Amino acid sequence: MSQETRFESVEMIFEGRLRGNQLMLSGKGLTPEEAKLLWESPKMKEVSWLDLDDNNLGDKGVQDLVDCPLLENIQYLNLNKNGISDRGLENLAKAKFLSKLKRLHLKDNPIEGEGIVALFSSETLDNLSTFQINDGWTCKKREGWRYKPQA
Repeated sequence: MSQETRFESVEMIFEGRLRGNQLMLSGKGLTPEEAKLLWESPKMKEVSWLDLDDNNLGDKGVQDLVDCPLLENIQYLNLNKNGISDRGLENLAKAKFLSKLKRLHLKDNPIEGEGIVALFSSETLDNLSTFQINDGWTCKKREGWRYKPQA
């Protein structure tokens, strides 16, 4: 197993991390190559809650995620701390297989703003109602931005 690919099979990734319809992969250091094993697994069709916080997906991993038809049931997606830029968010905004997505977390990514505008204007993410950008900053698509400082 190479340093870059620690999970050689999708079973290794799922092991102990799939709880009902929730897949908890926070802090596993997943690379785009490892995540691609997930995007090819029929089990992903059962997942509606996908926590990918603190991984190494970057824009490439987001593009692979966006291209995956097996993610059609995802309603909650946590992409905090994944090195995702505005380009990745612009790709996400065009996701045709994430039409059920309601909530998106994007904290601690190098986002400057254009990607947020793309998400807000997305024609394919009609159900996306809330996304968090940084601690305290939340956007509700129908209400606009609001800031609530974290205690």
